[in-house]
Amino acid sequence: MAQSTLSKFFTAQERTKLQYTCKTDQLETVILQMKNKSNHLDNVQLNIAVMGDAGSGKSTFINAIRDLWSDDQGAAPTGNEETCLEPTRYPYRDLPNVQLWDLPGTNSFGFELNNYLKEVKFESFDFFIIVSQSRFRENDAEIAKKIQEQGKELYYIRSKIDNDAHSLKKQGVDLAGGWSTIRRDCISNFQSVGVTPPAIFLISSFEREEYDFPKLKTTLARDLPSIKSNVFSLSIPKMVREITEAKRSSLVKRVWFLAILSGAVGAAPVLVPSSKPMSMPVWSLFTTIGFTVTGWIYLRKQLGLSDTFLQSLANKITKPSSILKAESNHRLPKKIPPTVTNVLLGITMVTCMITGIKYSFRPVTLSVFGAVSSFAFTYKLLKDSLNDCLETVQRLVQSALNRD
Repeated sequence: MAQSTLSKFFTAQERTKLQYTCKTDQLETVILQMKNKSNHLDNVQLNIAVMGDAGSGKSTFINAIRDLWSDDQGAAPTGNEETCLEPTRYPYRDLPNVQLWDLPGTNSFGFELNNYLKEVKFESFDFFIIVSQSRFRENDAEIAKKIQEQGKELYYIRSKIDNDAHSLKKQGVDLAGGWSTIRRDCISNFQSVGVTPPAIFLISSFEREEYDFPKLKTTLARDLPSIKSNVFSLSIPKMVREITEAKRSSLVKRVWFLAILSGAVGAAPVLVPSSKPMSMPVWSLFTTIGFTVTGWIYLRKQLGLSDTFLQSLANKITKPSSILKAESNHRLPKKIPPTVTNVLLGITMVTCMITGIKYSFRPVTLSVFGAVSSFAFTYKLLKDSLNDCLETVQRLVQSALNRD
């Protein structure tokens, strides 16, 4: 299942085209192509992780939803002990491009939960089904919390409900009331740990036409488009990083070039006989500011972050331009970023220090200071500006593609 995020949604030819289009300064075209893809996700593979403690009925459930029994060819191995030692994939024939993954029991290896999630590559799955039996368990709540922290969705299944039905009948309890009690208990337990209660299904993997099993299958089929849409939306930042990688590499080279040029200019006054040594720190300060502002404007222009671009894009995706402009509001920041403040403060302190003891330094020493400080500060500020611009592009694409 190891693959780039971009390759999950786009063919190799489409990926190459997107990256080339971005590199040639056509961000609008990239966004429109991604928007078109977001409306055509039928062929995108969805990976559903089936989780739960060992013995909860995970593997039996996977067989049941695939209309197989344990002795059928291709069925998942079942048993009271853990039968799955690593994530195992099973195709779901009723829904094309859906893969069910049987994960090892959360209590199988004595792993601390975070280590377990790392071992099973938890973040690589798109949707989750938690299977539990008899009672709500602490692991169920913790896993549900981890899922929702990722912005992903889940179903909660209370398995082996036929056993509960048998017990309730022996006690003379009304089944409808019993099911309501179980649901309320599950909802209460989720809410107690700050988890929004997911869809809850009470099923028996052996009585497949009873209880909530038919409802589960129809609900999954109904929810599939929205699940894929949510997965696509969550993947946008990673996809944008992949698409802009070539552009980023090119701009990093420009940042280096501007920083080197800033360093060269910062050292220039030593070559001018009339220059006074005390002017070097001040010259370095103005050189840094000049090249940083020039570079910042250049970076935004290269990434297409202009009002004209935003208005054109808004017209094509039928979304108010004010929404897009809100994601591109770094052009005139309301507050100076801490990095800029710290750098300018550092330059000012060094300037004051050198000016105060100017006669202790030779012109060559001051020239080296001017070159090094101008290069270092310009590179730092422009590199941070580039990262900020790329993050702005990610937010812009997310805003452009999100459905209102």
